[in-house]
Amino acid sequence: MKKKSIIWMFFLAAAVIFSVVWTKEKDGRADQKIKQGVVRFHIRANSDSRKDQAEKLLVRDQVVAYLKPYMEQANTKEDAKRILNSRKKEIAKVAKSTLQKRGKDLPVKVYLTREKFPEKDYGSYVFPEGTYDALRIDLGNASGHNWWCVMFPDLCITKESEAAKDKKTRKKLEQQVGKKGVEKLEKKKEKLPWFLKWLE
Repeated sequence: MKKKSIIWMFFLAAAVIFSVVWTKEKDGRADQKIKQGVVRFHIRANSDSRKDQAEKLLVRDQVVAYLKPYMEQANTKEDAKRILNSRKKEIAKVAKSTLQKRGKDLPVKVYLTREKFPEKDYGSYVFPEGTYDALRIDLGNASGHNWWCVMFPDLCITKESEAAKDKKTRKKLEQQVGKKGVEKLEKKKEKLPWFLKWLE
């Protein structure tokens, strides 16, 4: 009887481990598709002073408003990258003008680049950490706290919880990352039980 119990426990443990490994592999594929399907947005503030951080958010609002009609025309990630690349000078002008209205004359640099992002919770969606294509704006010394969002599909909205209610954006997101990708984005990262931590 004891031998049978040990055998059953062994098979149960093997089944649990197999299920976790399979789920992690599936999630890994979904994560990769997410990273390949979107363009992120990253602003680096001049410093961590209250004024510089407030100005960073003003630049964010003005740049997002400027780009919104253009990004709505993008149906694919390549469309989005082409639009952003062709408008880098105009984006810099919008950012610089916003700062000048606040009495600041800081250098502004705009890049279309690839860079590493941490896991980021946008209310309706949780984007995995990893390397993404991104539009990045550096204000002045760019040594202050960052601000991140998703430029394409357009999730750069003030009320992040409203993102899932925008059916058009959700449809674009599904086209880029697939239905499974969207389902993965809508899930919070689940913690493994302590005895399976070695699988992380």
